[in-house]
Amino acid sequence: MEHRAEMWRTLRRLVTAAAVIVGLWFLVVSPIERALSRTRADVERGLEKVLGAITQTDTRIVEGRAEIVETTEISELSLLEMRMSATRTIEKSEEFSGLIPLGTKRLIVRGHYQVKGGYRLKQGVSLRMQNGNPIARFPKPEILSVELVDFDVLSEDSGWLNKVQPADRAQILRELREQMRQEAERSGMLDTVSSTVRTRLRDLLGSDSVVIEETLP
Repeated sequence: MEHRAEMWRTLRRLVTAAAVIVGLWFLVVSPIERALSRTRADVERGLEKVLGAITQTDTRIVEGRAEIVETTEISELSLLEMRMSATRTIEKSEEFSGLIPLGTKRLIVRGHYQVKGGYRLKQGVSLRMQNGNPIARFPKPEILSVELVDFDVLSEDSGWLNKVQPADRAQILRELREQMRQEAERSGMLDTVSSTVRTRLRDLLGSDSVVIEETLP
């Protein structure tokens, strides 16, 4: 009889302990988990909004990170525009049958260009939090466009039978455009683009620093 009473007391203790544990779960642990879940969801929505604001594209949340929605077209994010100028010279001498000189033509042109630097937004652009630090994945910045605004012919001299032709003017403008692209890259313009996107992310996220991982082309 005494053994049975001890068994019932033990059973009551077990039931009481189980009830306390369940009560603590619903009163403490479950609200904390719900709060943490809401916090994670809020952070992810914040990342999605920031990435959308920076890239001006549609974004989504995938596995805890914000990324741009995949599209068949590659969009561009222009962050810096500069007005730049360059001068180029072409000089050509011609001969008839390799014996009779036809004169030398010389053309000097100065071109004025609008140069845009930024990013081509391909799949893989994303924004995530890692150990409390924001990490963005972007492609390498590049010169997006070099548009001719105007040009000045500084000098144009034709040989007596070797005239400056429209093809010469077209050639020098093509060469000027490529020269302008190279000069823009050497000018530090792309470093300014990287700094600009980092500053925008830092300001929108309210973070002291942002790590940018550059994806392979």
